[in-house]
Amino acid sequence: MAVSSAQGAGSARENKRLQEGKITKNQAEHFVLAKYPGAKITKCELKHGKDHSVWVVDIVKPGARDPMQVQVDGRTGKILP
Repeated sequence: MAVSSAQGAGSARENKRLQEGKITKNQAEHFVLAKYPGAKITKCELKHGKDHSVWVVDIVKPGARDPMQVQVDGRTGKILP
């Protein structure tokens, strides 16, 4: 029964996040790869700001040696400049 409650709580949290317009890690990675096809993601983490959260995604573009950092708005999924 405890497992069921824990799963229910997790599902409730996920539903709340979706209702608030917060995107998941997988969605953030998808948006980055759509903008930079062929890039390899080396790191993806959520940073919490004062107003809202931002996904910080480190990628290496094809043919590049140095990684670059891409920020994705945690609410809208837009790639930030």
